[in-house]
Amino acid sequence: MSLLNHLQFQPIDSSSDDIPDEHRPQNDDITLDGQVDDDSLENYWEKVVEDIHQDPDWFLFADE
Repeated sequence: MSLLNHLQFQPIDSSSDDIPDEHRPQNDDITLDGQVDDDSLENYWEKVVEDIHQDPDWFLFADE
C-alpha cells in the first residue's frame, strides 16, 4: 500500500504576512463543458510542431 495516497497539502495559514496575493487560494472554478473547435485546435497544434522544427536545437531522438 502506497503512502502517497494518504498525503494531503496543508492549508495555507492566512494570518502569515509573507504569502503574496498570487499564491493565496482563489475560488476560480474550472468548467470543462465548453466545446472544442477541432479545426482551431488542429491549426494551433500544426503551428506548435512547425515552431519546434524551426528550433535550431531541435533534433530527432531517433537520430542519436
